[in-house]
Amino acid sequence: MGAIEPGVEPLDAAAAGHWQVVFDRSAGLFAGLADGSRMGLVARSALGAVGGRHAAGVAAMLAGAAGPRMRAFEAREGAIEVRESTYSGYARAGVEILFAVDDAALARMRGLAADSVLGALKLALRTGDAMFYVFRTKYELQDAGYEDFLDTLGLAFLGACR
Repeated sequence: MGAIEPGVEPLDAAAAGHWQVVFDRSAGLFAGLADGSRMGLVARSALGAVGGRHAAGVAAMLAGAAGPRMRAFEAREGAIEVRESTYSGYARAGVEILFAVDDAALARMRGLAADSVLGALKLALRTGDAMFYVFRTKYELQDAGYEDFLDTLGLAFLGACR
């Protein structure tokens, strides 16, 4: 596997295909997601280039440059479709959930068998190699069908008091 340019998770056919297989092999977790539900995955280093956290990011956005790439996972007819997207900041991400993953952790996930990737994402969340951002209330996420997936990742979705 080649080196990953900071802030860019390669979106070639092989990388997109790898993520598609990850979701296809775990289809049961996503079968209950409402059509149109979207999750995103970006390299954590990309977050600093958008939204004014760095002067270069502001200059690039003012110049009309496209933002960093984002992998979008969209629910359609009981399955997840992996799509290419552009990350334009939190407010315009167009996702309910965003995973921001360190470049090294992304590279490790890309090198794993598809059956191991969600486990590696769970570990990355626990070790701080990945961050998890939520843009909907827990009730909206529950209505959209995210509960099983979030529980699988070990995230305290509904809290201790159900």
